Amino acid sequence: MRHFSRACARHLALGLRIGIPRPRPYELPRNSTFKQITTSLSRYSSEAPLHHQLYEIPPSRLESKIHPLGWEAIQAQTEPWFDQHWEFASEKEKEGFFALGMSRAFSQFFPLTLDDRVEMTCKLHYLILLIDDQLEKMDLLEMLSYRNRLIQIVRGQSKPDRKKCFEWMLFDTFQLMQSTDDVLARGLVEGFCALLQAQTTEERMSVKHLGPYLEHREVDVGRPFYSALIRFGADLHLSSPELSQTAALESCAFRFMGVLNDIYSWDRESKVYQGNPTDGARPFSAIYILSQETGLSYTACKRLMYAYCRELEIVLKQSIEDLKQENGGTLRPEMDKYTKGLEYLMSGIEQWSQWTPRYRQ
Repeated sequence: MRHFSRACARHLALGLRIGIPRPRPYELPRNSTFKQITTSLSRYSSEAPLHHQLYEIPPSRLESKIHPLGWEAIQAQTEPWFDQHWEFASEKEKEGFFALGMSRAFSQFFPLTLDDRVEMTCKLHYLILLIDDQLEKMDLLEMLSYRNRLIQIVRGQSKPDRKKCFEWMLFDTFQLMQSTDDVLARGLVEGFCALLQAQTTEERMSVKHLGPYLEHREVDVGRPFYSALIRFGADLHLSSPELSQTAALESCAFRFMGVLNDIYSWDRESKVYQGNPTDGARPFSAIYILSQETGLSYTACKRLMYAYCRELEIVLKQSIEDLKQENGGTLRPEMDKYTKGLEYLMSGIEQWSQWTPRYRQ
């Protein structure tokens, strides 16, 4: 977005390690067909090393998991629909979108998703990224109009225009989810609306200090939406008291997600800002804010915020143990599965961020 830099899903990438040579830029042939694109991506994903890093990444304490279907099967269920129906601005834009490896991301982010819910859940995951792409091309008034229109559609207050792919594809996906599990789908609707509102609010431009930023970022990065997506995908019905008990875990997980996002997206975001510093917006990033408050370099701030992420992992693990003790030493299976889903989301975001070619270009 020109006025509000970066939304949740698109800026989860860039990871480098010492001693690993930089790979050649990933390129697809001109006029590639969908089959050529996915074949090239499959070959690339199995061979691609991690990026070269300017500093050692502290080891993670999180457990990770891959969806048992495998990302290739998930890709085959999902991407042809977008290849056929989404109106990309150009072949280059289409190729760039499919090269991001969003099916691989889904496999790592949401490994607990039930097989019969994978397709609809993954489609919504893709739509979030594509909608964010649309928002980035708009000025403020266009953005607000677009946001309000989408909120009316997903809440059932307006019918979609079947000539506009982003309207009917979003509407149909939510309709299918509601027919599958109306209770959990309603939570997804509200999470989606909260995400759009957080990404387009003018209040974010007034955030200047790290504490308030981290609070806002939990929502901006998608806490209500992605927590609901985990529960819908895995068919996890938690009571209101259970959701209250897991609120601290969610806060920890989505602060981690937001800060990690800031670390890996910073180099790209910084270049955009430096190229057009009079656009009316400061970078909405923990790296930028911490640098302004401390006078440290951006690289130093990335190191500090990575250490913060590792501390959040400790907090998450300890909070889960405390939660078990509060519940007699064990959690109800659905609640226990949800806490694991939050951990898998955190670890999956980091692993995919270190892989995706988006920030290699």
